[in-house]
Amino acid sequence: MPRLVNCLEEAFRKDWVVPSRQVAELPGGSDRRLLLSMPAFDLRGGGAVKLATVFPDNRSKGLPTIQAAIVVFSETGTPIALLDGTTVTQLRTGAASALASRYLSRPDSVHLVVIGTGALAPYMALAHCTVRPIKRVSVWGRRIENAVSAVESIRAWLPGVAVDVSETLERSVAMADIVCCATRSSTPILKGQWLSPGTFVDLVGSFSPACRESDDDVVLRSRIFVDTYEGALMEAGDILDPLARGVITKASIDGDLSELVRGRVKGRGLEEEIILFKSVGTAIEDLAVARMIVAAV
Repeated sequence: MPRLVNCLEEAFRKDWVVPSRQVAELPGGSDRRLLLSMPAFDLRGGGAVKLATVFPDNRSKGLPTIQAAIVVFSETGTPIALLDGTTVTQLRTGAASALASRYLSRPDSVHLVVIGTGALAPYMALAHCTVRPIKRVSVWGRRIENAVSAVESIRAWLPGVAVDVSETLERSVAMADIVCCATRSSTPILKGQWLSPGTFVDLVGSFSPACRESDDDVVLRSRIFVDTYEGALMEAGDILDPLARGVITKASIDGDLSELVRGRVKGRGLEEEIILFKSVGTAIEDLAVARMIVAAV
């Protein structure tokens, strides 16, 4: 994970060609099924394309909701690798949040709250613990059995960290230094009135204008950063919904990851400020991580 975070930091300092993400609806199932195509290329023509499926009804079958494959291309357009895109997505999502945390969370952050119990939860915990001296991770989920399972997974990866099930979300959030939401909720779970001064809020679960993990008070109380402006202003319901209703304006967004790592915008300044990072994912991350993996093989 430390190598991944540094890899993404270097990637966001460079210029890339990133065509818009394409989303197609697929037939079948009891919920909305999607196919996502996410390409990214460097200025010499080498690149990668990720194809991802989102099948919400897979939960009942014991299968991942999101599955993906990544094809890596050389500068001559030759396919040179096929990678498990699901694992790459989990790794790069965690690494991107850790990169944001490096600039936006308090350096003395010790308590992380993870909201969501899906496959992404352990990766988010590992990522945040990589860049901050986290001593305690609290996990909250709608179903206690899923929270217990997530806690066990996180403990296996972080044996030196205390990991517990959050029985009262409001109380856990109030004590947290970092709050990470990794859900596909269509209605807000996290309330701004729960947040204590100095909290870093990391929203990674939703990538649809129809989904929200946080309420209006969260965005109103926070300085706001995003992974990319284009992605956030097309897909991030936590940003688009309050924008549409005039709760915030585009000027409320202080910067994106590229501006942060290039020093064009200021990250955390005051210890007591609440800072929100909203990520919907970008093919830049997929390409950078895929190349790092291919180079290591």
